[in-house]
Amino acid sequence: MILSKANVKAKSPSKKKQKGKTINERDMYQNNYFHASEAFFSILLAKDRHSSTILSLKKAGPEITELLTQCSIGIAGTGLAVLLSVVCKVAIGGRTPFAATRLLHTGVGFGLFWLSHAVNGLRDTITSVFRGPVDTKLEDEVAVKIQRSMNDILLRAVTLLAITALRFA
Repeated sequence: MILSKANVKAKSPSKKKQKGKTINERDMYQNNYFHASEAFFSILLAKDRHSSTILSLKKAGPEITELLTQCSIGIAGTGLAVLLSVVCKVAIGGRTPFAATRLLHTGVGFGLFWLSHAVNGLRDTITSVFRGPVDTKLEDEVAVKIQRSMNDILLRAVTLLAITALRFA
């Protein structure tokens, strides 16, 4: 009897460890931003944007909205830093408050805010995918909205690159 109790005690902790490991592996897969960024880039680069787009967004879960929120905050924070540096330079070195470089830096700062707003729009569009029911007619409408949001982001990013290129020209 004593031997059987020892065998039971030895087997039960290993089963608990295995169950805990599978749960942790599942959580690691679900909470991984790599899958969210993969879904985001598949939306960005895919030519077929209908059912595969919605499916990849559903698989990514809420992590893609968190990732887009963090990207938007980072972009807006960078824009704020650029604008504050311009304000500090104007306040300290008041010789030429409206120099060409300061105007271009201000344009970059506001361009970053503009880009951040477009990323927030994409996040809101993706969030509406999670809230709404899945229907074939709605999938096409959502795919068009996502495409429009992606085009806004790309347009604003190219505009921001053009402003930056003017600074170095």
